[in-house]
Amino acid sequence: MPARFDPDLLRVELSVADLLERELVGSLGFGQRGGYERLWLGQAIHSRYQEATLARDASYRREVVVSAELTHRGWQVLLRGRLDGLRRDPDGSLVVEEIKSVRRGGQLSPATREMYERQALLYAWLLRLTEEAPVRAELVLIEIGSDAVERIELSTSWAALEGEVRRRLSALLRAYEAEREAREERRRAAATLAFPYHATRAGQERIVEAVETALENRDHLLLEAPTGIGKTVAALYPALRHALTHGKRVFVLTAKTLQQDMAMKVLALLNGDETFRSLRMRAKAKMCANGEVICHEEYCPYARDFYGKLKTAGTVPRLIAEHPTLEPDEIFHRARADEVCPFEVSLDLAHQVQVVVCDYNYAFDPYVALSEFGADGDLSDTILVIDEVHNLVERGRGYYSPSLSARAAREAAESIARLSDPALDTVVEVTLDLARLIESAVGGLFPGPPPGFFDPGFSQPEDAPQAAEARLPEEDLWLLRPRFDGAFVDYLEWQRSNRAFRDDDPFVGLYFDVLRFLDAMMLLDGAFSTLMVSVGGDMQLQVLCKDPSRFLGKVINRTHSTIGLSATLSPPEFYRDLLGFESGRTASLSLPDPFPETNRRIVVDATVETTWKQRPFHYPRIAERLGAFAAAVPGNCLVLFPSYEFLRSVAERLEVPGKRVLVQQRADSDRARQEILTSLRGALFGDVVLLAVAGGAFAEGVDYPGDMLQAVAVIGPCLPAVSLERKLLEDYYEERFERGFEYAFVVPGMTRVVQAAGRLLRSPEDRGVIALFDRRFLAPLYAGHLPGHWLPSGGVHALAGEPAMAAAEFFGTSPRLLRP
Repeated sequence: MPARFDPDLLRVELSVADLLERELVGSLGFGQRGGYERLWLGQAIHSRYQEATLARDASYRREVVVSAELTHRGWQVLLRGRLDGLRRDPDGSLVVEEIKSVRRGGQLSPATREMYERQALLYAWLLRLTEEAPVRAELVLIEIGSDAVERIELSTSWAALEGEVRRRLSALLRAYEAEREAREERRRAAATLAFPYHATRAGQERIVEAVETALENRDHLLLEAPTGIGKTVAALYPALRHALTHGKRVFVLTAKTLQQDMAMKVLALLNGDETFRSLRMRAKAKMCANGEVICHEEYCPYARDFYGKLKTAGTVPRLIAEHPTLEPDEIFHRARADEVCPFEVSLDLAHQVQVVVCDYNYAFDPYVALSEFGADGDLSDTILVIDEVHNLVERGRGYYSPSLSARAAREAAESIARLSDPALDTVVEVTLDLARLIESAVGGLFPGPPPGFFDPGFSQPEDAPQAAEARLPEEDLWLLRPRFDGAFVDYLEWQRSNRAFRDDDPFVGLYFDVLRFLDAMMLLDGAFSTLMVSVGGDMQLQVLCKDPSRFLGKVINRTHSTIGLSATLSPPEFYRDLLGFESGRTASLSLPDPFPETNRRIVVDATVETTWKQRPFHYPRIAERLGAFAAAVPGNCLVLFPSYEFLRSVAERLEVPGKRVLVQQRADSDRARQEILTSLRGALFGDVVLLAVAGGAFAEGVDYPGDMLQAVAVIGPCLPAVSLERKLLEDYYEERFERGFEYAFVVPGMTRVVQAAGRLLRSPEDRGVIALFDRRFLAPLYAGHLPGHWLPSGGVHALAGEPAMAAAEFFGTSPRLLRP
C-alpha cells in the first residue's frame, strides 16, 4: 500500500514498509522486485512453513492484517501491516513471526539482518497499539532447500522504537510537503503548457476534447483514428496537462520500441521548459549489468547494499537533475559507474517521474508488472495511455497462456549434464522427470505423427500441430514442485561456487516456466482451456486463456482514466469487452481520415482467391497481377502476406522488371530488418518491392516517411491460421457474443489488413495506392471491417478493379499488359 496523504483532513495512511528507512530496504526491495520472493521460491517456502505450523498449533494464524491509529504533529496517522504469522504462547503473550528465506549456508549481512529485525519489531509494536496482552517478536529464518528453521527472539525498548517511528513520520511529512510544493509548481506550469505544433491537424482538436472529457469525468476512452493523424500527441497533450494540474502520473504503454520512440519525442517537445520528468523503461534482461538476471544481493554485486550505495553516490537525484527525459542508456551507464543495479534504478526513477513510457508488460503481465500495478496497488492517481491498444487482446491472452515443453525440459537436462558434475545429478533427474511426464501424457493421446489441422477457408499452419483439449496431469505436476524448488537452489549454489552463471540459462528458464504454469492452473475456469499438443517432434502441455478481460480490467478500472489508441478498433464493443473496460465508464470515438481523398486510391482485385483450397491455383495469377501492379508504381511498394509459406510461393513466381524484390525471412535479425529499411530509404540501388508478413515487423509500428512508400498491397484478409486454439476461441466468442467466426478470425485478420495499409498515408503530403487482392474483401462480413472513409459513395463493389490499371491512372504511368 503506497503512502496516502489527505491534506484537507490532515490524515495519512502508511504501511510498515513506509516506516523503514530506505537505506535498510535494499534486501527487501530486491526480495519483492526480482529476487526469490518475486520469483515465488520464498513464497512457497513461507507457505509450507505456515501450513505445517497451523497443523500443530491451534492458536496460529497466518497473514494477519493489523492496523492502528495515532496522532503526530496534528496529523491522524493510520498504520497498516500484514503479519506473516501470529501465535499465542502458553503464558498468554502474543508472538509476531517475521518469516524470511535465506540462502543455504549463507550469512546475513549486518544491513540485511538489521532490516529484517526492524521490520519484525515494527509489526510487533503496531500490534501492541491495539492488544492488551504482552507482545514480542521473532525472526524466523528458513534455509532455502532444506527448510531448516532458525528462530531469533528479538527485544527492544518500545518507547525508543516509538521515538524512531515518530522521527520517521516527521521525515515523511517533510518529504510530502516538499513534493506538494513541487506539484504546485507543476500545476502552475500546466496552465501555460502549449500544444507543441503551431497548428493542429484535422481531427486532433476532437481527440484533445474527447480525452479532456474522459479525464474530467474519470472515464475511459477507446479512440479509433487513422494512422498519421497525430493521435499520440493529441492524447498526450491533454493527459499530461491534466496530470500536472491534479498531481497525477501518466503511463504510456506500447507494444513496440518504435512506438516508444515516438512517445519520447512527443514528451520532449512538450517539455521545452523542463517542467516535468519522463522515463523510458527497458526490459530487465537488457538493463542487467551483471550478465545474468539473478536479482539477489548474495549473487549480484550491483544488488548488494543497493540503497546504501545509491544514497552515497546520489545516483537518482543526479539523473533527475541532469536529464528531463530519462533514456535507458543514460540510466545504465550512470548506474553501472555507481555499481548499483540499472534496472532497480529505473524502478526507483519510475516512482519519482511524472511520465513513464514502457511496454504493456509493466502494467499487465502479473510477473513483470511494476509494484503499483499489483493487486493491492492504488491506481486512482494514474492515467494510462495505451498505444495500438488492439494488440493488448492477444498480449493479454499470452500473459495467462503458459506452456510446458518436453523438448525444452530435455534440452535443459542436457545442458546441465554437459557440466559433468555429480552434484547436479538431482537437477538433471527432476528435469528429465518433467520431460517424461509431459511425453507420457501427450504421447498417450497422439502416438503417431500429427496429421495437421486444416480448413479450406483459412491459412495453413506451416508446421501444423496435433492438439486436443484434455485434462492435464495437475497432481503430478504439483508433486514435482518441491523437487524443482530444491533443484533450483542446488543449481544456483553450484553456479555461485563455480562462478558459472549463464545468459539465457535453459534450466533457470524452465524452472520459471513450471512456476508460471502451476500458477495459471489455479485460475482455471470457463475462460480457460487446457490442451495437449504434439508439434514438430515436441510434446507440450498448454493453458489457453480465451478471455483475459477480468485480469486486464482489474488494472484498467482501478485507474483514474485509461485512453486506448489505435487505427483499428472495430467493432468497439469487441475491444471494450475483451480488454475488460467497464461499459458504464467507457466512451468510444472513431474519426474519419483527415487527408484529401485525392491522395489515395483503393482497389480490390476480385479476380483472385486466397483461401487454402483455392490458393495454389491462384499463385501464378497473383504473382502476375502483383508484378504488374508493382511495375506501375513509380517507387517502392510494400506487399503483405498472411504467412511466410504463402509469401514464398508467390515470391518464386514474381517478376518486376526494373525493381529489386526483397523478401522478409522468418529468421531475419534486427540488423537484417534495418538493412531492408535502409534500402527503402535510399535511392542508390533503385526502387524496391518488399514482400513481408502481415502483423510482422514491417507491417505495424514502423513509419515509412516521405517518399519511402508509394503503394501497399495486401494479399488476402490475413485470417489467423486455423488451429484448435483458434476454434476454441471461436466457440467461446459464439457462446458469449454470438459472433464466433467474426471475432475469432475476421476481426484479427482485417485488423492486420488495415494496420498494414496504414503504413502508406501518414501525413497530408503522402500519396499512394492500396491494393487488396481477394474477392472476399467485397463480401459484407469483411467489407464491414474496412474503414468507412475507404468506401466510395457507390459502395464497396465500386472498389473492384485491376490494381495495375488503378496505379497507372493514379500515378500517370503505363500499365504492363496482362493476359485476359
